Amino acid sequence: MKTEDPVSIKQINTDRIRTFMEQEGSVSKSQIARQLGLSFPTVTRLLEELCSGGEVLTQGTGTSTGGRCACYYQLNPDYRLYLLIQVEEGRMRWSLKNLDEEPVEQAEVSFQVFSLEKLDRLILDIAGRHQRLKAAAVGIAALVSRGMVEESEAFPCLHGINLIEHFKSVTPVPVVLDNDMNYLTMGCWNSYRFRANSLITLYMGSCGMGGGMVIDNRLWAGTSGFCEPAFLPFMEPYWEELRRNPRTMDVTELYIRLIQIYTFTVNPAMIVLYRHPLLEGKLDHIRRGCAGLIPAKALPAIELSNSYQEDYENGLFAVARRHS
Repeated sequence: MKTEDPVSIKQINTDRIRTFMEQEGSVSKSQIARQLGLSFPTVTRLLEELCSGGEVLTQGTGTSTGGRCACYYQLNPDYRLYLLIQVEEGRMRWSLKNLDEEPVEQAEVSFQVFSLEKLDRLILDIAGRHQRLKAAAVGIAALVSRGMVEESEAFPCLHGINLIEHFKSVTPVPVVLDNDMNYLTMGCWNSYRFRANSLITLYMGSCGMGGGMVIDNRLWAGTSGFCEPAFLPFMEPYWEELRRNPRTMDVTELYIRLIQIYTFTVNPAMIVLYRHPLLEGKLDHIRRGCAGLIPAKALPAIELSNSYQEDYENGLFAVARRHS
């Protein structure tokens, strides 16, 4: 009978310890051994290796209960760094965060004309200065499908390029790229997951109406990434009106129609609207309008969020960690 590869078992146990420490924070050897079902010598040996490599830090001793005080350990938050990049028309905003999601560096780069070389240089510069960079996540204000930009007026130079393969040729650091609204929606769901296993986000930005959906606790982007409210056929008149009256347009009807469509197609538990000047004072009108058109048992919770940037970065961070 074939036996398990001892190196693989060691790696599995090390990963289990990492995951446990991420969840629990500061822990003792006894806690790890008891919760994971590992022998005390195995835990001791693996922790010594993690400490010697700088991935785990000792945190002193706990209170004695009559015996020898236990030493506590926690992950070194600066051992793993993640680069989060937001590419928008005219600028790139980036943040380098540690395992605790604390910023190590952050900046904003403006440009008149975007080029892929600008993005490459940014990633290579950060990777060159920070050897503990484990992964990068790039969000772009464009329609992205399987690593390729399919629709974008702002970034025509990216059309037809497999960006995932491109980044593999540029740097050994894993780089993942997706539509900005998908990251936003993932970050939003991380905030609301204990209240809803399905939600919709709607964000009105300079490029039009964007959004995303989580269904049964999974981001759903569609077969080819075209799950975008901007593609609905009735949207064009609203954008014409918005161009004519950018400060006074009444968006109540627009949001009510979109909420109706999502309710009667995917029936989400929650719909999150991101704050916009045209939404000020309109939330109650939208809720009442939806309540008059949607059966009470199907009516989703409708929330207004001020956390666009926080949710966007949260989604970027979650994806970067998963790919490290």
